Amino acid sequence: MRRLDTLIIKSFVGPFILTTVVATFVLLIQYMMKYFDDFVGKDLGAEVFAELLFYFSLNMLQVALPLGVLVSSLMTFGNLGENFELTAIKSAGISLVRALRPIFFFVIVLTFAAFEFNNYIVPAANLKAYSLLYDIKHKKPALDIKEGVFYNGIPDYSIKAQEKFPDNKTMKNVLIYDHTSGIGNNRVILADSSKMFMIYNDKYLKLELYNGNYYSEEPKAREPVDQFYRTNFARMDMVFNLSSFDLKRTKEELFQNNRQMKNIAELTEDMDSLAYSIYEAKHGFFANAKGFFSYHLDSLEINMEKVAKKSKAQQVMEESVRSPMEDDKADDESVVESPEAEPDSMKAAMLAYVERNHPKEMTEDSLPKPKVKRPMIKEGMGAKPVKTLEKPDGGLIAANTGIQRKQPRPDGPGSITQKEQVLLDTLGWDYLNAKVEGKSADVLQTARNQAQNVKINLSSVASRVDNLSRDYRKFVIEKYKKYSQAFACVVMFLIGAPLGSIIKKGGLGVPVIVSIIFFLIYYIIGIICEKSAKEGVMDPVLAVWVADLALLPVGLFFLRQARVDAKLFDTDFYLVWFDQLKQRLKKS
Repeated sequence: MRRLDTLIIKSFVGPFILTTVVATFVLLIQYMMKYFDDFVGKDLGAEVFAELLFYFSLNMLQVALPLGVLVSSLMTFGNLGENFELTAIKSAGISLVRALRPIFFFVIVLTFAAFEFNNYIVPAANLKAYSLLYDIKHKKPALDIKEGVFYNGIPDYSIKAQEKFPDNKTMKNVLIYDHTSGIGNNRVILADSSKMFMIYNDKYLKLELYNGNYYSEEPKAREPVDQFYRTNFARMDMVFNLSSFDLKRTKEELFQNNRQMKNIAELTEDMDSLAYSIYEAKHGFFANAKGFFSYHLDSLEINMEKVAKKSKAQQVMEESVRSPMEDDKADDESVVESPEAEPDSMKAAMLAYVERNHPKEMTEDSLPKPKVKRPMIKEGMGAKPVKTLEKPDGGLIAANTGIQRKQPRPDGPGSITQKEQVLLDTLGWDYLNAKVEGKSADVLQTARNQAQNVKINLSSVASRVDNLSRDYRKFVIEKYKKYSQAFACVVMFLIGAPLGSIIKKGGLGVPVIVSIIFFLIYYIIGIICEKSAKEGVMDPVLAVWVADLALLPVGLFFLRQARVDAKLFDTDFYLVWFDQLKQRLKKS
């Protein structure tokens, strides 16, 4: 058995390494084609390309491992079946499941190794790869002056050559604008011809100009006209610093916040922070919106122990009964504030509203009572008396007559100024309706402004919560992809090994075609579910595992069919089945 296990392992490891390398290379080329335009014409060098390809190959390896397992298992058991070695193994009393066991253990170890690789190696490789890619994308193209076109690659200079010779060094009719002074096109250089040279390890560009003129226009103090200079030269040398063309490496710490550069522990910590930020945004909105709905959301904080529970009849009696000492006190003052009072009709309406909406929070005494002043005029105070007029409905209105009348007092001789009392029914419905009608426009405008403020705040908070939720789902997907991509090796083995034993075709023909079909199914399902999860349509954890869960029953089905030597891909099997079906239909 050990020899058999060793034989199967050796027949699997070779194709596995080959197919994994080929799959990694294919995926790497497909991925790097997106950035091909960023590499052209920048003179990066072989070292930069080799470093970039190495880091991205580590990133592609996590996807290539399941594909390598699928292709190699198909090839291994296809070769065993094609050479009748699998038939000899079964004839020796060894079941297919037992023959699969050594490779299955190898795949289990590979799955754990792939998980650790995805958790630690891939984030570090992504950090190196994407930081280098960012620097390459922002690097200036190599120096390339074309005919008839202004070249602005060199800072503070604009160069144009009317003609450029094939040696790529000699130019004719050169025009240079010097913007180093920062005051516009005030310095111009014209030359009949020139030559370019790279010096000091291509860090500087030397430009030799022949037979030309140097024009400059300089402002002169206290003069309305600028000073103009013209200088003729037979040869003039200009040296340009090309340090801006170098590849400048950005600090890698600036890229560490991306989810692709984090392991599971860091992703979990960031997920907790995002969840707390979402809760904080929602809670902050409700806390701020409470001020706009004070009559609806504010609780009535009333100390019930200090509120006297008095009946309506007792309240009316207390307001109507006054002692003689209070009457005398009122006679000694010109104007006295009366106790708080309100009509029975208004009080009844307010009590009914409170009993209906807040039966347990308030009592009759806790109702707000506007103060009513009853001005009372006394003799000799020099105040103008106020006459009381009676309305047809029995109410009282005030009229300032400005007339003083003399009447004898019933309890003594002489005459004094008549004392007249004015009662203004400020809590009557007529008075209140008039006041409300005058302020209705202000109330509606205030309500509209508050509604607009709430809408704006709600829209802002909803946008923030939506962005935070989207980021949270992306972090969840990135975290659980490390598990699902590692487990995909087991799923692909359960599909490839039984399917190879059923097909019994080795080589790179049929196994590669079948592998590509299943890998495309796996990849398409994963992409669709991942995008749905990012949009909030699916649960992100479920979306990551859908592809594995969809193909796992397929692998178990192929394993069952391989154990019973089913002829799934044999045309004679389907022809016999079709003939049997036709015979049954004829008999019926």
